[in-house]
Amino acid sequence: MKNLIKFLQISLLLLAVTIPANAYAGDKATNAQRVKYVVKNLKLGKDVQAKIQPLLTSYLRDKDAAEAAYESLKDKYKSAIKSNKLSEQQAQQLLNAKWTAAEKELAVKRAYEKKFRTVLSAAKTYQCFDLLNDKNSKVLGY
Repeated sequence: MKNLIKFLQISLLLLAVTIPANAYAGDKATNAQRVKYVVKNLKLGKDVQAKIQPLLTSYLRDKDAAEAAYESLKDKYKSAIKSNKLSEQQAQQLLNAKWTAAEKELAVKRAYEKKFRTVLSAAKTYQCFDLLNDKNSKVLGY
């Protein structure tokens, strides 16, 4: 009996060591997965689902486009960021790009709030934006 318990303890320890805690940390939900997740969780009728899906798809595309310049610059300086060796000029470029991206993203959100409101109530529109901001792990069901 003691041998069995010891064997189970060792087995569980080995299992715990072999499964990394952040096994799903690198996974990123696609826009299609995010749209499906939002539509499912809004619990809408079929007719409203048909109207909101293309709006959600174009919203995510426009939001990505608003962030593209910043993301590109961030990728360019990835090694300097990671090693904490950004020059003042690089850091300033990143800050400027970040604020510009944030302004563009806010403009996209405001424009789409009006578009979503043609199909959804204010409460559902709020819930929609809330769901759009859920973490990838939640969207992917981890």
